Amino acid sequence: MPDEEEYHEDNDEPTDPTIVIKHQRYATRLYVLLLIITIYIVFILNLMNPQTRAIALSNITPSLYNQLRLKHPETLSCPCTSTSISYKTFVSNTILSHPICTSIFVTEEWINALYDLYSSSYLVMDFRTSASSQFKFLAAFCSLSKTLISQALTDIDNSQLITIQLLSENEIQSEISGNIEIIQSSTPSQLIRPLDFLHVTTQSIFFISALKTNFAVYIRLTAVFASTGKFYVAPTYYSPDPNDFDEAAVQSSSCELTSSVTPAGFFSLTRADNIFPNAFIYEMWPYFSPTHKNLTISSMIDGFFGGCTPLDAVLASTFDCLYNQSCLEILVDYFPQLNSTDLAWTNPLSVSSLKNQSLKNILPKLFVEEWSTNIS
Repeated sequence: MPDEEEYHEDNDEPTDPTIVIKHQRYATRLYVLLLIITIYIVFILNLMNPQTRAIALSNITPSLYNQLRLKHPETLSCPCTSTSISYKTFVSNTILSHPICTSIFVTEEWINALYDLYSSSYLVMDFRTSASSQFKFLAAFCSLSKTLISQALTDIDNSQLITIQLLSENEIQSEISGNIEIIQSSTPSQLIRPLDFLHVTTQSIFFISALKTNFAVYIRLTAVFASTGKFYVAPTYYSPDPNDFDEAAVQSSSCELTSSVTPAGFFSLTRADNIFPNAFIYEMWPYFSPTHKNLTISSMIDGFFGGCTPLDAVLASTFDCLYNQSCLEILVDYFPQLNSTDLAWTNPLSVSSLKNQSLKNILPKLFVEEWSTNIS
């Protein structure tokens, strides 16, 4: 057995009670210091990351919400009891349309009053040739536009605002405006795309109009008083200016090549000219000036055109005459049936912000002059 001195020499720990107590005091102080530091760190962390409380508020108003949002922009949480709401409960739309679609000029009585049994006997740019057909197209476009707008409003009303958090007024305004703009921009394509398809198809397949506005179909006798003849189909030519027939411009405006239009008016023909089919005039027009065979321009109809088809003509029209009472009064001289109607057809259209715009430019707007949205 080793003696007591040898045992203490092998043990590194001090045996002096004074030293032991001193070491223990140091350790205690260190523990206390570490405890204080730990408590301090925890305290600082709690200050830096305060705990949030969910406060339930009832009957919250927009002003109160805005105040809380300003005070607590990062921590404010306002879960919604209902995550979806229909637009029709708080969104209303007001639409101001072109006055022509609510005027007498798209009524059946007006269209019938413009019908002429011998419309194909006039020159192709004579307003009597295609007036009734043009207004039929106009009435159809108005009706279809009204249907599309009604469907768009229904789609807006049935749209849902979905959110799990209460949104600010600006956020709601931005989201709703964006959705409505998408519907507004996509709706006209339901009219424009089929119209473009119809236009291209008509031009490429060479449908012959019954009004002879794009092609003249006629039989030319092989000799004077002959009993036989030859069958001809000749394209119609349109001059950009009825008073100035530039040969180069006319040759490039054949309905066989393009959908041409020219300002419409009333052109006088003698009775002798009307005895025979107008094939000769159709084929050669407008290489012969209006003075040929006593042909004169009686009056022009502002804002209306003659074209390869009534559709081409009405798409180019700006309807200026319909805003002018003096111009409207000219029509009765050439459409006597207007006198037998009960329509106040001499009353011009009210001023429109779309005035002087062609129908081709109005259609993508679906005749809408102003579309305002109110969020309440």
